[in-house]
Amino acid sequence: MNINKIIKSLLITVSIFLTNSVVAQTTTQLQKSRVKLDINNQWTFYRGELPEKSVTSTDFDDSKWDVVNVPHSMQLSSNDLDNSSDTSSQLTFHRYIGWYRKQLKVEASANQKVFLEFEGAHQHTRLWVNGKYVGEDMVSGFTPFHFDVTDYVHKDGQENTVVLSVDNRLNPNIPPDGDRRDYILYSGLYRDVYLVVKNPLHITFDWEDKYAGVYITTPTISKNNATVSIRSTVRNNQKMPVQSKVVQRIIDKDGYVIAKVEAEKNIPQNSDYTFNQTTGITENLHLWSIDDPYLYKVQTIVYQNGEVMDMVENPLGVRKFDFIDGEGFLLNGKNIELIGVNKHQQYPFVGDAVANSLHRKDAEQFKETGYNVVRLAHYPHDNAFIEACDELGILLIEEAPSWIHFVEGEWFDNLEEATRIMIRNHRNHPSILMWSGGLNHRGPVERLHYACKEEDPTRMTGSNGAPWTGPVHSGICDIYTPMDYQNTPVTENDFSFLCEHGSSKDALTNQFEVSKSRASANRFGVALWTAHDYFSFQRDWGMQVRRPFSIYRVPNPVNYWYKSEFSESPMVYIADERASTDKIIVFSNCDQVELYNNGKLVATQKPDSDPNRSYCNSPSYTFTLPTEKGDLTAKGFIRGAEVAQYTLKKYGKAYQLKLVVEEQNKAIEASGSDMRMVRAYVLDKNGNHVINDQSLVSFKIEGEGIIVAGDDIGANPNKAYWGTASAVLTSTLNAGNFKITAKAKGLKTATIEGSTVPYNRDLRQQNITEVYDYPIVKVDMGGDDQLLQFDWYRWDGTSNSSFILKDYDNATVAVNSKKGDKTWTTAFGLLGNKPYLAMDALKVEGDDEIHITFKDLPKGTYTLKTYHHSIKVLAKVKGDAILEKKLNTYQIGVQDALGNRIAVPAIEPTSGTKLGNLYPAMADYLITSDGKSEVKVIIKNHAQDVPVVLNGFEITKQNKDNISKQTL
Repeated sequence: MNINKIIKSLLITVSIFLTNSVVAQTTTQLQKSRVKLDINNQWTFYRGELPEKSVTSTDFDDSKWDVVNVPHSMQLSSNDLDNSSDTSSQLTFHRYIGWYRKQLKVEASANQKVFLEFEGAHQHTRLWVNGKYVGEDMVSGFTPFHFDVTDYVHKDGQENTVVLSVDNRLNPNIPPDGDRRDYILYSGLYRDVYLVVKNPLHITFDWEDKYAGVYITTPTISKNNATVSIRSTVRNNQKMPVQSKVVQRIIDKDGYVIAKVEAEKNIPQNSDYTFNQTTGITENLHLWSIDDPYLYKVQTIVYQNGEVMDMVENPLGVRKFDFIDGEGFLLNGKNIELIGVNKHQQYPFVGDAVANSLHRKDAEQFKETGYNVVRLAHYPHDNAFIEACDELGILLIEEAPSWIHFVEGEWFDNLEEATRIMIRNHRNHPSILMWSGGLNHRGPVERLHYACKEEDPTRMTGSNGAPWTGPVHSGICDIYTPMDYQNTPVTENDFSFLCEHGSSKDALTNQFEVSKSRASANRFGVALWTAHDYFSFQRDWGMQVRRPFSIYRVPNPVNYWYKSEFSESPMVYIADERASTDKIIVFSNCDQVELYNNGKLVATQKPDSDPNRSYCNSPSYTFTLPTEKGDLTAKGFIRGAEVAQYTLKKYGKAYQLKLVVEEQNKAIEASGSDMRMVRAYVLDKNGNHVINDQSLVSFKIEGEGIIVAGDDIGANPNKAYWGTASAVLTSTLNAGNFKITAKAKGLKTATIEGSTVPYNRDLRQQNITEVYDYPIVKVDMGGDDQLLQFDWYRWDGTSNSSFILKDYDNATVAVNSKKGDKTWTTAFGLLGNKPYLAMDALKVEGDDEIHITFKDLPKGTYTLKTYHHSIKVLAKVKGDAILEKKLNTYQIGVQDALGNRIAVPAIEPTSGTKLGNLYPAMADYLITSDGKSEVKVIIKNHAQDVPVVLNGFEITKQNKDNISKQTL
């Protein structure tokens, strides 16, 4: 009995059930398996204390409250923090309690579970539904949480009254509160809120406990193969045991299922069971990297009695992190120097209440510059930013909410729990490089490190630390990650990453830090503090030009040094007066730059020579400031040839405005909370940017849009900052057109028009993907004592005159020769890939042809792969010397269902007993069936004295009819 054959048959039988015979049913079931609705819109809001009993009752009158959309800040704030006199402990600023109310209809069956899910709220949240208290969350303001409201809601479409108390008043038990801090705890329900409906048999939320939800790891990765382990916890909330089946599917970027594994378990009533399943990607593995962030998807599907009960989808980026002494950090075996930034999530005026689109915009700006790592300071960041970094190829270092403060007891219990929730929430994202196992300024903390390792043993931990306190090594943590503000001594024994460093408007400090990092292989990266200007009571970080971007996300000159350092394309850039004051600073990756003033050559120079910048790819250029101010032009040369040019025009008097609505990867959505940054550039009469202008610019919008504004907060009108005024555009709930007008005293008015598109609040409908789950039938051909290739079907020819494709409606395959003679061969001993496939074959003489005939193949287009390797060397040899290589090229033709003859590009078969890292020769082509006629493949050899061999074939359906549309 052939065990491999039996196992394969069982798997394929299941595949038929899942994909072909019930594909339409599966589509419906998957869409009904769970509901996830964005409920961000139309909450009523009141800021201040109210009697709890009355405000939570169903008959409370909130008609005079504000109507708001989430993300929401309890107060819009100015760039001077409303002139608050607070210190870094933030005793009064945004220390509000607020009330949110919403009327919510729930469509669910009697036995379904209903949840309210929150991505984050500052910082103590309590919930009432229909006048009854449900519960609270007070772990941190930066971690997700949910409430089970099944027993509190009406499920029949009646209105449900949902009431939230969101309390941002100082609470010494909630980290990072309780002490000083170099960032602001803005108030409000500032991250997305969802209504989730699940069947009683369902996958748990990832953050519930260590084993909850879905956890994906890749225990082993090589260049060509990856093992994928998937742990998923299923909860049975029914009053009886149920037989549950969990199917894990790995789906490639084109939507094709490339691997699948399933398991069954009888789960007792009101119990959880954790499935541990392992499969792999063994062909055409596509690794995730910074330059090529390829993402697979893993779908976890839960069945009961053949019906889909639940399904969730997670990203899978297959990548390998290594830290090797003397080499540093390796990504997929390639040495990578990590150069990046720290990031705070705040935006002007709205604080932390930032739309997902702006989080993504931050990631897009980083990628466009070339930064390859971001430290998420000093708290877990929004899912939208993490997801963008997965897609764009940016590595992340994430840490729990903290700064310097450290208190045992409830505060530290919450910090540890926040660490665990952060990891559970983001562990499946390939962009996450490591977790923080320490406290900012303090260094390694054993309890946090151990919590990280319990939750995710696959990733490293960083120690954090400062040059003025703490150990000068990684301690219990894996990586030494100190700040570097005072030329911190960094030991050579530890792998180290400089988690913060200073910056200067001329980028000299930045170049020093990057060069310092590169000087040692074990010092594998740096992160600038910070990417953007930001607001804090610790010190005045708000409006400076020494960071890559302003608080409005307008690039500063220093950002262009990073571009010159990263870019492979020649570039040159002249820093304007924000950085070029008593000298002219030029950033270029060329080996020589000529600077011209009004067309006259000022100087020709090489990059600045400075031992502190010797490891930089592109040190900056410093030119003497011309006495006469004019148009400056820099020409970049590589090996004597001009390859880049940049002109900085001398600007005149401010004359006009130019409006731009910043573009992103998708249209503005009419969700009531989508956002874009709007720029009003101050130009002279010739269209040159007037960089020193500070005009007060007013923005007016007509149609379907809102310009964020508030009393005396400087949002609208907005004062031009280095010649650019900015505004925050928010969408309305109605799709349509809008027109923005910008005005400033004495300047020509500017207008711009745009539009928004409808928004679907059903996340599963938003994320519908086309999944093609067609079985791949693999057939190994040879004599009756052949050694079967693992997980392939056997076709030995002597007992099977034809082969039945059970996965494709019992279609048949027959093989014959033109002359009628054929031999089924068996051999032993081959080194290489797919060795057991390649050793055995169907063989005909060289002047004959192999004919493969498919009958009753279901209508559609198929990929057919045929393999051709002879274990005998197809040449005349003497010893190890090849005397005469035979002309040995196979010509393959396909006669399709329509009678068309299609030529396949010729291939040269492989031969011999040593393939090494190679695979047997394979022809890959399409065949088309009309569902009735035969399809014939003809294989012949140009060298008629050399046999024609066929080791086996793979066939899979490729046409996209009977699509299984599946959702998150």
